[in-house]
Amino acid sequence: MGKRRWQSVYFRSLVLSLPVLLALLALPGPSRSEEGGARGRDVYEKYCIGCHGEKGDGRGEAAADLIIKPRDFTLGLFKFKSTPPGSLPTDEDLKRVITNGLPTSAMPRFRLVSDDEKEDLIAYIKSLSGRWKKGTPERRFTEVVVPDFVGTPESVRKGERLFAERCRRCHGTKDSGPPATFFLRWGGEDCTDLVRPANFNYGVIKRGPRVEDIYLSISAGVDGTPMLSYADLLSEEQRWHLTSYILEIMGKVRR
Repeated sequence: MGKRRWQSVYFRSLVLSLPVLLALLALPGPSRSEEGGARGRDVYEKYCIGCHGEKGDGRGEAAADLIIKPRDFTLGLFKFKSTPPGSLPTDEDLKRVITNGLPTSAMPRFRLVSDDEKEDLIAYIKSLSGRWKKGTPERRFTEVVVPDFVGTPESVRKGERLFAERCRRCHGTKDSGPPATFFLRWGGEDCTDLVRPANFNYGVIKRGPRVEDIYLSISAGVDGTPMLSYADLLSEEQRWHLTSYILEIMGKVRR
């Protein structure tokens, strides 16, 4: 084939393939969340798969030995969050649980895992349930400032009265601890979750170690359990008084 003829064939081939190349370049690449989800699977397999399972359904190899079963991420239901009942958690909610763990449960804390890995892991967890494609978190209890009166003797006394009216039936008294245990079903019949009300005598709650965590548990409730949201049942001041008394039971009120 002559040089001129070869150049002609090459030129025609280039012209014919140009639209295809342009179309391929125009295709959208993976989104940031998709890329994070792909990296997050590696993080998940490193830290989470043993309890939460290969599919994220809470049926890992260690799950059978646990009384309180690992979260089933495929349902998109989470207990500890700053959003109203029924709403999805924020990324910050999920990050807090990963970082601090859930005291008195088998969920350890992962404070040494980098923020980038946590964000990638959260992206992967969100890919496991279709709920994230249908809705977004409804922000409500994100700005929490502890009032100066929390922990004062007067606030503790007011909280004690509220506790007797609202909380004692499940959480027991300062001396006895919780008298109740609940069995809940998050998924199929073979996915029974044992729920025990918080025993404040232990000095810690699952949501976290901060004063704000007690207030959030009272305000937002604990989704999927008998622990209601009291945001519409008690005033903000009353919820802080309850927080004061719970701090007293936990031995965290300074005298």
